[in-house]
Amino acid sequence: MRVVIVRLSALGDVVQTLPLVHALQAAIPGLELAWAIQPPFAELVAPFARTFLFERRGGFRAWPALARELRAFRPDLALDAQGNLKSAVATRASGAPRRVGFAPEDWREPFSRLALTEAAPPAPGPHLVERVWNLAQHVVEGLSPTPRLDPLLTTHERVRGRALLGERAPTGGGRLWILHPGRAGDPRSWPLDAFKLLAQRLLEAQQRVLFLTGPAEADLGARLQRELRPAPGLAHWVGQRGLRDLVAVFDAARAQGARIVVGDSGPAHLAASVGLPVRLLAGPTSPHKTGPWPCDAAAALTHAVHRTLLRPYGAWQPRAIDEVDPDAAANELLREDGAG
Repeated sequence: MRVVIVRLSALGDVVQTLPLVHALQAAIPGLELAWAIQPPFAELVAPFARTFLFERRGGFRAWPALARELRAFRPDLALDAQGNLKSAVATRASGAPRRVGFAPEDWREPFSRLALTEAAPPAPGPHLVERVWNLAQHVVEGLSPTPRLDPLLTTHERVRGRALLGERAPTGGGRLWILHPGRAGDPRSWPLDAFKLLAQRLLEAQQRVLFLTGPAEADLGARLQRELRPAPGLAHWVGQRGLRDLVAVFDAARAQGARIVVGDSGPAHLAASVGLPVRLLAGPTSPHKTGPWPCDAAAALTHAVHRTLLRPYGAWQPRAIDEVDPDAAANELLREDGAG
């Protein structure tokens, strides 16, 4: 049986669509799986799915190329796990006789759902993982109640992740804290000065700090490296590349008892997918709708420093990310860790 998943972007959303992969692989012997996706995120799914690339920057010309590749694959089933006009066009262009997507109320452009032959029932909650798992349960019988989000790391990748972390992480005692600043200009990104103050507080408490930035944040990472020189307990990894390497490093960090402090971003979702505890700096978006899964655990730091009640789906009040005070965040992290 040939199945194509349509989830074109973005990184965090691609990660939160991985429960479909686990559900399909467990239920369909001899599955041939494909994924329609944008190039920056294809590396994450390429080891277990054939990728059909949507070259967004190619404009209108990108669509005929994608449609030809999808139709040549001849899928029996297409799963729209995005729910907007672009994903609807790709789903319809696949030529699959059965095309399934989210419930009508979960579509951003409602008329686009006309590309489907059927829709899943309404999901039990607003989080993407809940909608994806609801879609999986609609097409696969007998699923466990707990979705799996791990990106199927191989033994070789895990070994490489341990080696990369060993090369980059600071030595010494104390827990390792990975701090991942977000892109400049993103309203979900904590100010760089706040990250610097948090790092200083953690170092004063004899903790270890690794500043990790990817290609999109390399300028910020270089600035941090200039302003906070590497020292005992402090290291910088600027411009890290490779999504599979990144998730393997997060897996290795989890095994060492590390934590990651990060905004609501793709790396936050990657970390959560392999069980690395995420301490989320959220704002203005609700962690219960867009944060890493499971959302209550990842939202704990945000709620503590905002002094809001932690109740599923009801507690969040929109706040700017700058309202998260570095001292309050450090106090909460160290209190939780038993170091403060």
